[in-house]
Formats: sequence, structure tokens, C-alpha cells
Amino acid sequence: MQDVLAQSTIFLFSVALGMATLVIPLVATAAGYPLGAIGLLIGLSAITQIIARAGMGALMDRFSTRTFILLALILLAASCGVLGVSDDLWAFVVSQLLQGAARAYFFTGAQTHVVRSTRPAVSSLALMNVTNGIGLLVGPLLAGFIGASSLTLTLFIAGGMSAAAIPACACLVRYEPFTRTPSAPGVVSVAIWRRPGVLTAAWMSAAAGSWRGIMNSYLPLLLSEAGHALPVVGAMTTLANFAALAGSVLARGARRAGMRRASVLGTVLALGGIAAMVLLLPNLVLAGAFLFISGVGSGILQTLGPALAAEAVGPEERGRSIASIGTFRAFSLLVTPMSIGALIFVLPSAAVATAIVAIAVGIPVMVLRTRPPRGMND
Repeated sequence: MQDVLAQSTIFLFSVALGMATLVIPLVATAAGYPLGAIGLLIGLSAITQIIARAGMGALMDRFSTRTFILLALILLAASCGVLGVSDDLWAFVVSQLLQGAARAYFFTGAQTHVVRSTRPAVSSLALMNVTNGIGLLVGPLLAGFIGASSLTLTLFIAGGMSAAAIPACACLVRYEPFTRTPSAPGVVSVAIWRRPGVLTAAWMSAAAGSWRGIMNSYLPLLLSEAGHALPVVGAMTTLANFAALAGSVLARGARRAGMRRASVLGTVLALGGIAAMVLLLPNLVLAGAFLFISGVGSGILQTLGPALAAEAVGPEERGRSIASIGTFRAFSLLVTPMSIGALIFVLPSAAVATAIVAIAVGIPVMVLRTRPPRGMND
């Protein structure tokens, strides 16, 4: 029963988020905001993500993971409602800040919640990512068809989806907050994000965050700019999320090659694929093929990263480790769309700017990684 409740909560939140992330850039365009400024507006959500994730490690020592999931559902519903009421600048700012906090609390809280079950961490996270992926398939498709009639109605329906998950969330088991074990006298504690395994997972999370940042900000706009109708935009977003779902399923197989190889493979597929895709948008078939490739890479990264972070520490520190790598993801979600937005003012093409940023993020992620601890299948 707990599995049904947890997966129902994840599914409804993901549908709502998938709908919102598709239409928000389009609402901004319809409201007359310039293309470069939209990346800055979308990037605002990462500010509260960074703040929320940075403080979650300590808060998980005081509050149950269920509390964070419940708060996230409320925040996402409020985010959609605010922007549904007004498309003024203040509404975009408030909506994006609320959505950023919702993302941070939900995904960190849900990942930590599921890894505390009796299943292995990789299996638990793979199941969560599959459910999340299915929700992200349904959300953009719904948004594409409903949004063709009314973007505002789409936002209100997305908010209602998030609110509808609250009863299921309230019935989830309440795991006790984490209890930290004091360090032995004379032992210097290493910051959790600097530990082998956790740092590798953090870089994997950063790469996946960059991919998601592009999906959430400029992909709908680039598709529209290439002359594709809104239902096609929704279908392409769904294709990307389906590919990420497939990547989550394939993650266990990729892990058998070793975490370092899986990290490089996922990064090359995710960010190399997205760089090729944005340059091929007029050709929908080729663009769709590379978009699918990039989504598979992202799915591998977003499944193996949190699993590695959870397995690299003791049970009492799993919440802190997952929150820590989430901060890297949040930084990527901030830097990626803002960097694209800044380059658009210099370069003649938003597609070229997106490709440059994707490659610029991918190279250091592949180079600046550490060896996982012994025994972690490297």
C-alpha cells in the first residue's frame, strides 16, 4: 500500500510539473518578454532550489521526509496559481521562486524517502524515476493540447494536479528524522560533499541538472521558433522525458561498466545529444533522434547519481548526501539558462548559444570527477 501511495504522489507531482514547465516559457513569450530575458526568469527557480537544498541536510535531522514532500505539493500548486492569475513580472518572480523550492523539497525528500525502504537504493530510485518519467510524459502532452486553447487554464489544471496528491502524501509512512552520530574525539569530519563517491555523484547531478535546465527553459521556445506547433512542442518534450525514463531503466546495466564510465557515458549522451539536437531543430526527425539520445543519458545520470550518494555514506547521513548533490543540480539549473540568456545577447542564434553552453558544462563534468570509494563497482 505504501508503494501505491508513494508512486501516486510522485506521478501527480510530475504531471503537474511537466505541464507547468512546458507552458511557463510560452506564457512569458506571449506576455512580450524578450527571448534572452526568459532564460533569466526561468533560472530564478534555481535560486530557491539552492537555498532549500543547502539547508535540507540539517532540517532532515528535525523533520520527517514526508513533511518536505507535502510542503512541495503545496508550493507547486501555489506557483501555478500565482502565474495563472497574472503574467506581470512580480508574478513570474514569485512563481519561479515557489517552484524552485517545490522542486528541491520534493525530489530531495522523495529520493530520501524511497531509499529508506527495504529495497536497494538503485532499485528504489529507478522505480521512482520511472514513475516520475511517466508523469513527465503525460504532463507535457496534456499541456500541449490544453495550452493550444488556453495557457492560463493549463496552469490552473497543473496546480490542481499537485493539490490532488496531498491526500496520498498525508498517508505515507512517517519515517523518523535522521539521527546524527557524533564524530569520535580528535577525528576531523570531512564535509559530506567532498567525500569520494558523493563528489562523483554531485558532478553527475550537475550534468543532469544542465540537461533539465535546457528542457525547462529554451527547448519549448526553440521548437516554437523553428516553426513547430504547440502540440508538437508538447510531443517533443514528452519524447525527451520518455527517453529519460528509458535511461533510468538502463541505469543498472550502465552501472555494471563502473561508475566512472557510466558517468562519462551519461554526460556525453545527455549534453552532447542536446547540443546536436538544438542545431537540427528544423529537421524534426533528426532533432527527435538526438533528443532521445540526450534523454537516455540524463536518465542514467539522475538515477545513478543519488544512488551513489546514498551508498557512499552511512544510513544516518543519506539525507544529507542526497541534499548535497541536489545543490550541485540546483546550481546547474541556475547557471545553464542564465548563461544561454546572456549569450543570446551576443550571438545571433539561441540554438548556437544553447549548444555552446551544453558543451561548456559537459567538458568539466567529465574531467572534474573523483574516483568512487572501493567496493562501489568502479
